[in-house]
Amino acid sequence: MNTCIFCHKDSSLSTSVEHIIPESLGNKHHIIPRGYVCDECNNYFGKKIEQVLLSQPYFISLRFRNEIRNKKDKLVKDNIYIPEINKYVECTFETKEDKIAISFDDKEIFEQIKNGNIKSFVNLKISEPEYPSSIMSRFLAKCAYEFFLYNMGEENYDDCVTDLLGKENDILKNLREYARYGNSNKKIWQYYQRRTQSEGTIRHNRFSGRYQEIIHKMMLFCREYEKISEEDIKAEIYFIMEIAGIEYAICISDPNISGYIEWLKENGGVSPLNEKDDNILPYSLSNMNPFLISKKGN
Repeated sequence: MNTCIFCHKDSSLSTSVEHIIPESLGNKHHIIPRGYVCDECNNYFGKKIEQVLLSQPYFISLRFRNEIRNKKDKLVKDNIYIPEINKYVECTFETKEDKIAISFDDKEIFEQIKNGNIKSFVNLKISEPEYPSSIMSRFLAKCAYEFFLYNMGEENYDDCVTDLLGKENDILKNLREYARYGNSNKKIWQYYQRRTQSEGTIRHNRFSGRYQEIIHKMMLFCREYEKISEEDIKAEIYFIMEIAGIEYAICISDPNISGYIEWLKENGGVSPLNEKDDNILPYSLSNMNPFLISKKGN
């Protein structure tokens, strides 16, 4: 019998595949097979955590300007400003070869563009998400808990659930309950947020052998550990994740993030995600994708 890692109920009949990072942030590969997160918990995280997070102005702006489609393969809408008529209009934005396609539902504006009265569009770039945010905190807790399992390798999932994340012996119980049910006293599980790379930074992907934009990076980082016995180790472990150049960190066993901040100070602020990443090109995709889009008339 399969058991959900979050609610510990029978998930044998569940059909949901769990994406650690949502598809609507471009994740197609970091997934947990069906049966490990039940349909009820999957739907809860989708509607109560991820949908709320992605509705924040930063994530709408990020997805709009980077053309990151949602799980239904649709472009995200955002407001652009038209200086000539001092008006905002909701639209989608897409680059096609050497052209820019802007789609909106306003016949009057369309006619003014055809007549040459409108020649420019301006989109406001929101560069970082709100901080601190209880929704981001719970989202990171959810990602960290799932990545703990994912990091074990699929062949070890069942043993991990039985020995480490089971109902009777969940070593990350507080993290799991915070992600799934929140905190009754409304305290936020602390996390750390900072920009470490320009949005759209081009890196060398050692798996593909090509230079490309890497939207997501994740790892478990052990700051220090103490060996208590041959089988038992006491460790201070952090989940580190980068999305579009912004690094997020959360401790998986304690709601205090001060240990990670101390480690950064001791190591010159170098992210554990990028310690060995010296193959970064000195420009980013954002340098080639301006946010002031000017269409000059003929």
